[in-house]
Amino acid sequence: MSISVVVLGDQEKIVRQIEGYRGELMVTRACADIAEAIAACDTGMADALIIADAQLVPPMEQLDALLRQQTAVVLLFDRPENWQPLPDVLHLPAASAMAQLEGRIRTAVQSLNHAGADAALGGFEPEDYGNGQSGRIVSFWSAPGSPGRSTVALNYAVEVAAAGKTVVLLDADTYAASIAIQLGLMDESASIAQLCRAIDAGTSDVARLDAACSLVQVGEATMRVATGIPRASRWPEVRASALRRAAMLLKVHYDYVVLDLAPYIELDEQLSFDTQAPQRNAVTVEMLQCSDELFMIVRADSLGIPRALRAIDELDEALPGLKPRIVFNRVGSSSTGRNPKRRLIEAWDRFGPTHDVAGYLPEDHAVCNASVLGGSPLLEIAPKCLLRTEIRALAGIKSTDSAKKRNSRRIRTEA
Repeated sequence: MSISVVVLGDQEKIVRQIEGYRGELMVTRACADIAEAIAACDTGMADALIIADAQLVPPMEQLDALLRQQTAVVLLFDRPENWQPLPDVLHLPAASAMAQLEGRIRTAVQSLNHAGADAALGGFEPEDYGNGQSGRIVSFWSAPGSPGRSTVALNYAVEVAAAGKTVVLLDADTYAASIAIQLGLMDESASIAQLCRAIDAGTSDVARLDAACSLVQVGEATMRVATGIPRASRWPEVRASALRRAAMLLKVHYDYVVLDLAPYIELDEQLSFDTQAPQRNAVTVEMLQCSDELFMIVRADSLGIPRALRAIDELDEALPGLKPRIVFNRVGSSSTGRNPKRRLIEAWDRFGPTHDVAGYLPEDHAVCNASVLGGSPLLEIAPKCLLRTEIRALAGIKSTDSAKKRNSRRIRTEA
């Protein structure tokens, strides 16, 4: 097997080592600058790109593009103290023996070719970022039609935080971000875009990601919140692979990473562009794939259920293997008649797929409207309401009858 490589930086030394070894590696181009190396890889002449200079590492966006086209990326230089490891990228010390270098590159190339570009981009483990101990990524998704997904995601995160867990809530809805509004926060900063920019800069320092998020007090607990993009024109700032990396990094340091996702999963921008184009729905697709737990919020009425069934069919076709847990929302006699829960069970058993039904959330317009108007979660507005009890059950938290004293929630200023 012959492995063609493009070498970027310190070409003479690396090329001489590779050619002198006479192994499987074959140098097809030695480049002095990033643009030349990227162009050479884009032509398909390289199975791997070897970068021999820390000053010549391309931006994360270009590294992702190389990985998508199944070009392995190898950093071959000693890691200075301020250098952070990049996930999905093979990093070896400059003094590595050629036998080890060749073996690692061969494994990386074979892995890319076997798994395909999409699997390669999602195949790294939390250990790439830290000590291997990690929390959970919990995503909330739905069919189009405003079934109450953001409200459930927000209050789920609040309840988990109130239970003593560390939580970060990411508003990843690239169509209609609303978490900032529901918490009464300023949403012009778009924390979610700041997270992506930090990751694209090559950081793996969770403190930089924390700084981009708002620290919000809910009841007696606190949680981090990354607000969504406030304007439709800004959605290209949220790159799918960058947000995935951010979520995986946060997962190492937090017990829960909760995501509010847009409903759309079709990827059809390639029909309109001759070149690689940004994809608005790629964020939803990417985060669905890396979720540890996926809740699908279904509006419990004659419109919401058919929409959900069609959305599940599309999900099974586009992303086979995902098993969302169904949560019926706005369950009440006004939309389903007497004994609404029994009627929902009968309808779902008859028409629905064999997905687990995780919960039934009651309809409570008065409490939800008061929550949005006050910019506060249910924990502060109506601590004893049945809707809050059912959301706590989704998180596996036992209900208590004691109501906590309502606190005035504001963004906390860190020392």
